[in-house]
Amino acid sequence: MRTAVVFLLLCSCQRAQERAAAPPSCLDAQLTARGLNSFGDPKDTVYAGGTPLFDEKTGKSRDRLDYIRERHPEIAAACAADR
Repeated sequence: MRTAVVFLLLCSCQRAQERAAAPPSCLDAQLTARGLNSFGDPKDTVYAGGTPLFDEKTGKSRDRLDYIRERHPEIAAACAADR
């Protein structure tokens, strides 16, 4: 039984590796090219709560793409076709 479980897990891991990763979006490519993290801030930025998208005062979350577009209109303009 244990051998069967291990075999199934190994097979599923191989299939996951075989799937091609989706190409990065224009937004993510722009962030990488500018040396920014996935939120558009310097790579060494640390956030209270782990993300700038959650407002602890209001309990509300924001969309990552909207957050980046508001803070970096130049990236939003470069990636306008992705909308």
